[in-house]
Amino acid sequence: MITALYVLAGVYFVSLFVRRWLTLSYARRLPPPPTEPLPPGTLTIAQAILSGDPLLESRLEENLNALKGQTFRWLIDEDDAEAQRIAEKLKRPNLHVKLCPPCPDKTNPKLWKLQAASQLVKTPFFAVIDDDTTLSEASAAALVEAAKTHTVATGLPCYLSRGFSSGLLAQFVNNNSIFTYLGTSRLLPPFTLNGMGYVMRTEELERIDHFKPILNELTDDLALATLVLKQGGTIHQSAAPLHVQTGVRNFRHYWQMMHRWYVFTLLLLQRQRISSQIIIFLLHGLPPILMAGMLVLSMVVGQFSLWLFALLGICHVCVRIPHLHVILMALVGIGAFVDIGAIGGQASGYLLLTLLAPLHVFAAMGKKPFSYLLFTVWFLRGALLDSLHHRYFHRSLHRPVLSLLSEVIQPLHLVHALCSRTIRWRTRLYKVRDTNDFSAA
Repeated sequence: MITALYVLAGVYFVSLFVRRWLTLSYARRLPPPPTEPLPPGTLTIAQAILSGDPLLESRLEENLNALKGQTFRWLIDEDDAEAQRIAEKLKRPNLHVKLCPPCPDKTNPKLWKLQAASQLVKTPFFAVIDDDTTLSEASAAALVEAAKTHTVATGLPCYLSRGFSSGLLAQFVNNNSIFTYLGTSRLLPPFTLNGMGYVMRTEELERIDHFKPILNELTDDLALATLVLKQGGTIHQSAAPLHVQTGVRNFRHYWQMMHRWYVFTLLLLQRQRISSQIIIFLLHGLPPILMAGMLVLSMVVGQFSLWLFALLGICHVCVRIPHLHVILMALVGIGAFVDIGAIGGQASGYLLLTLLAPLHVFAAMGKKPFSYLLFTVWFLRGALLDSLHHRYFHRSLHRPVLSLLSEVIQPLHLVHALCSRTIRWRTRLYKVRDTNDFSAA
């Protein structure tokens, strides 16, 4: 059992650094981002809007403020009173709202709206942005520049979060998006795109017949990517960040969203060659299984300690505070040599406890050698994710305990997706048999 634990840890270590190397290797091949701002009138941004998300209004307004010189087309259902209220409240000269009739059965509701908007474009470039996604001017400029030489250019999603359930969802995306989109592109030419945001030249809309050939496909991003590649086009995977924030109401809502994403992932994998499926599984499917296996086995053989989470949290806080050691020494010195009463004594005591906390935790963990190895795996994983977040998201979005929990429960989501193909998409329930074979459940 102990040998198996060390083998799992070793394989996880290797996978972690292989994925990092693939990511950095691909990113080095990307052209530098443009330095000039996006000229006004360059881009038409289409957003298929469906109310129900409590953050919808704020996300839409943030896009309007970030890209004031570009054209927005919002596509709203005729019976969606809340979305229409938001559109009326946020109206701008560059915002055009189109009310869409009910989507027919066995038709993708997002593509149903986009095919109408795509025929009204008068700018050189056309963008599709989800209604929970914001596109900065820098990211828009990078995607437009890439779309000049590729059929479609797509960005890199990163999730912002508030609360436990939203945090779990965010950590899943932020744990994996850099490895999935950048790292995989080092080995395999992009065969899908991030449907949360992409840009193409307006003339490409004619080539894809304004989305009409793929209206009956449920996974719109995979369907568009497949159509583009089938017609001899190319997909560019950029490192331009797309900031996503979804109001996740509770754990059940989180579970429904993850189930939908995993079902879509399985549909994507079904269309790939066996060699590609193996590569994708080794890079992205195996690590969560290894992490879950380490955790379960360590509990079975008595090599796991709950103090690991405390130690991880302490280290996470310490490494985030600039010049922490200098500050602590200075304050401890003040508390020791300056008589400031109870406040000074308490402050110095708390600071000394903070300094000694890792030692207390190690002592509490006792003689459990695999606990220390497990902590080392967790700590290096967190440090690696932190560095990649700073590099590509320009901030750290890593939350150590939620991040680990998100990774450990991924095998459960996989099993659920294999057993059930009924998904909930906001207010709609679908029975999914294939990407082009689905119906209202």
